Amino acid sequence: MRLIVRDGRLDLEGETGLEAQLHGNRPEVVYWLGGQRRSWRPSLRTAADGAQSTESQDGLVVKLCWETNASSAVLRCTLRNQGTEALRLTRLSPLQTRTAGDLRLGATARQWGVLRNGYQSWTGTRSFRALEVDRDPWSSLLKVGLIDIRNPSPEQAGSFRSDMYGAIGNVVTGESLVAGFLSCAAFGGIEVSINEDTCTHFAAAVDCDEISLEPGAELIAPPLWLSLGRDVHALLPQYVEASGRAMHARIPPRNPVGWCSWYYYFTAISEAAVLENLQGLTTMHHRFPCDYVQIDDGYQAQIGDWLMPNAKFPKGMKWIAEQIRSAGFDAGIWTAPFIARSGSQLLTDHPDWFVRNDRGGLRFALWNPLWGFGNCYALDTTHPDALAWLRETFQTIAHDWGYRVLKLDFLYAAALPGLRHDRNATRAQALRRGLDAIREAAGQEAFLLGCGCPLGPAVGVVDAMRIGPDVAPFWSNFMSRTVQRDQHGLATKHAIMNTLSRAVLHRRWWLNDPDCLMVRDQRTSLTLDEVRTLTTAIAVTDGMIVLSDRVVQLPESRLQFIDRALELAGGSASAVDLLANGLPEVVVSRKVDEVVVAVFNLRDRPQRKSVDLRALAIPGAEVPYASEWWTGGSVPIADGIANFGEIPPHACRVLRFATR
Repeated sequence: MRLIVRDGRLDLEGETGLEAQLHGNRPEVVYWLGGQRRSWRPSLRTAADGAQSTESQDGLVVKLCWETNASSAVLRCTLRNQGTEALRLTRLSPLQTRTAGDLRLGATARQWGVLRNGYQSWTGTRSFRALEVDRDPWSSLLKVGLIDIRNPSPEQAGSFRSDMYGAIGNVVTGESLVAGFLSCAAFGGIEVSINEDTCTHFAAAVDCDEISLEPGAELIAPPLWLSLGRDVHALLPQYVEASGRAMHARIPPRNPVGWCSWYYYFTAISEAAVLENLQGLTTMHHRFPCDYVQIDDGYQAQIGDWLMPNAKFPKGMKWIAEQIRSAGFDAGIWTAPFIARSGSQLLTDHPDWFVRNDRGGLRFALWNPLWGFGNCYALDTTHPDALAWLRETFQTIAHDWGYRVLKLDFLYAAALPGLRHDRNATRAQALRRGLDAIREAAGQEAFLLGCGCPLGPAVGVVDAMRIGPDVAPFWSNFMSRTVQRDQHGLATKHAIMNTLSRAVLHRRWWLNDPDCLMVRDQRTSLTLDEVRTLTTAIAVTDGMIVLSDRVVQLPESRLQFIDRALELAGGSASAVDLLANGLPEVVVSRKVDEVVVAVFNLRDRPQRKSVDLRALAIPGAEVPYASEWWTGGSVPIADGIANFGEIPPHACRVLRFATR
């Protein structure tokens, strides 16, 4: 890999013979000065350790430095204000193409697949073909809790924005580009636009959130990692590993196994229900080696008042934690630390601790029908007193009460746009300060599980992260297919889609939490095929296995799903059709002693499926047939191609091949 300054532009060159190029790049700065919005795209000249702008505008100077090796390059961009007036920064693009065709991957962009990583846990993550349209949720109410409302989707054919990192690949020839930021002091994204058969725009841009750059001050953008190559499935893990190292990711040595109250009891959880399931989990521990028991939403008196239990927990949360620990489990508890609902003691007593909108009112964060009337508002995690409250709260929960597993939900609220105590903190920095305060109070030994969280700022703080939307006791519904655009938010289908698309993050940024496993045959509309598909997606990607059923009611036929999940888990997974198929539907998981091939049909109609085992270097490609793991049916293999025949809607098929 080489970065070269040529004719005032920055060119990226890959290995010899690779039909891929990234030419004509110049950085861009968008800022405000004297009430006017301005932009600047300087020409570059070679400097001793990189490149520098050949001129300045309003005192601004851009400097680029880079490191390269055989397969990747890291670009570092510094912006300095050498003028006499403060500027408000909107956007800094260390890399941005100048003209159509400056990015080429093969002969035509019509053959491209584009991976769009979502902003936070629940944002849909999948690939798009070149001229598809990526759409945000239809409802403004849902957008606040599902996307980055400062950076909505372009919603134009061929235009995409991917948060933190992105990948583009020619699905016919294999030429690929992976680009991503190595840290997240400010939210960044990868942008690409395609018109007919040409790339008309490519940029790696940082959202500066209108922070001030004073005279003499400088802004160092998050480093940008780039690679051109022939195999996106090799490049993408390289980026994730590099960024994980840069952000000091926390990777626990093993996946804890858990039980969660939410998907059976929802807000109706009670002290008695916890005790009943505690007894059931103790009885079946030989079969389901549960490590922790988590009490989810429904114990608190009010959203925001986490230390005040309601009447369903008459003996208090410390007492119930003692019962859980006495039974041999770690105690887990849910909170939503960065929101408070109208009527809560926290918001009533300390309205000055909350983010404000442009009109001076409270920054709306969400309305949840399960919590009744009343909006929730965003805590200002740059306010010293709010941070002190967070530390005091989690000191009590983790140390005084004894909860070791802390599920932190609706974390996006800390990063919503608004006016904060520290006007010069980016939204990403505000979120990170809140997370750091919780980690400091809970201690290094606590297990932090993030949820509803913008991904980048949490790396290095949380031990596990929800990487998809909530599962549900249904596959999808009218709301998920229409208002949520069949990709964002609550639905088991959406959760599986993200689980497969973000499998690469597991054990590189944290432990992936694909959300809970539901295997019950009552109080659910999931079919047998859909339960198999959920079980397979969780296990084959080695995600955390957290059961969310009333365990004493599970019949033997359903307990066998748990056995299957535990048996299948433990491999290193890759969605091998990530860019080619829109919805990822072929996953290969490699263990020391076996390779697992899982084929999914996430669509609403039957599909005929086949997989070229030779192309994937799968052992056993020469055998005439293999036994399908769920059904026991025979899958014929000819010339290395496994022919699964017609797979019903929402179903899956699994093959296992020994490697020794």
